[in-house]
Amino acid sequence: MWRRNLWFAMGLHFAWNAVEGLLGIPVSGHSAAGLFTVKVHGPALLTGGDFGLEGSIVPVVASLLISIPMLMWAAQNRRVASRNLPVSK
Repeated sequence: MWRRNLWFAMGLHFAWNAVEGLLGIPVSGHSAAGLFTVKVHGPALLTGGDFGLEGSIVPVVASLLISIPMLMWAAQNRRVASRNLPVSK
């Protein structure tokens, strides 16, 4: 909604997966041969377990920190259209 462009969101997703793969972090449960050998230790809530970083709380927090300011900007600049739904009587 911020950029009014689906390609922007797809580019962010691609960049996230590419960086994970380059760093050797498993991407969506598939191990990647990256620049580093990553051995995950710790609680699955923080590491994502066998699924990789995407299955943890880390990308949720990162996404919120990125998306909240973008949505606030979009709302202030009237980029987010409100839905005028009919009111039933």
